[in-house]
Amino acid sequence: MIVRPVHPVCGDPIETTDADARDRLSAIYEPPASDWLRINLITSIDGSSRGSDGTSETLSNPADRAILGVIRAQSDIVLVGAQTLRAEGTLLPKTARLAVLTAGGDLSGARVRDDVEPGRILVMGPARAEAAVRRTFSAPHEFVVLDTAPGAPPDGPVDVRVVVAALRERGLRRIVSEGGPRIAAQLLSAGLVDELCLSTSPQMIGGAGGPFGDAALPALPATLTSLLIDDSGGLYARWRLSRSA
Repeated sequence: MIVRPVHPVCGDPIETTDADARDRLSAIYEPPASDWLRINLITSIDGSSRGSDGTSETLSNPADRAILGVIRAQSDIVLVGAQTLRAEGTLLPKTARLAVLTAGGDLSGARVRDDVEPGRILVMGPARAEAAVRRTFSAPHEFVVLDTAPGAPPDGPVDVRVVVAALRERGLRRIVSEGGPRIAAQLLSAGLVDELCLSTSPQMIGGAGGPFGDAALPALPATLTSLLIDDSGGLYARWRLSRSA
């Protein structure tokens, strides 16, 4: 599949199967700072993050997967929620580590192989979730206990600011969040997101399931830093978000 840069300037087409495709896409998507937090997602034209099979898989294509691979390779860790892991069967990234955020600890149904080398997967949640994680998730992992926000009840939600701080304390500076909607919305509301990488699949799904759920999001000015289009009409945008808003 071919993608062509059209913003900020029109560029030569990139055949995603060519030997130099990864290097050319990496140059387009390179983060400008050592501390960088991205949200990477795909939606249909009408804003659904789930395709006809109920997952994002039927929205994706070879160009989207090539860009996904580049973004993962430029990240220290991929952050997903428990529901996304269960629904999508998220594969372990080739180089980046995987962090799974869970409040209750139920990871049953997650399709992650059991022979993962130790240290590749972090499961993050409050202390109350650890027993359920041990019971429902067999892949080798490290459980990272997260404190609840100051003044919050012990059974309250995990503060995403605590999550990001815990990752960066471990030297995991470049983070990409791949869902689900609750995590994405919380990261945006907390002013933690530097960039939104948005793929738009040329499909009308006609259903619910937006990428940010029903959350009321803050108003954030955004700057389009790059845009690619593939030969099927799919769009791949990088939006730089202003935290100061």
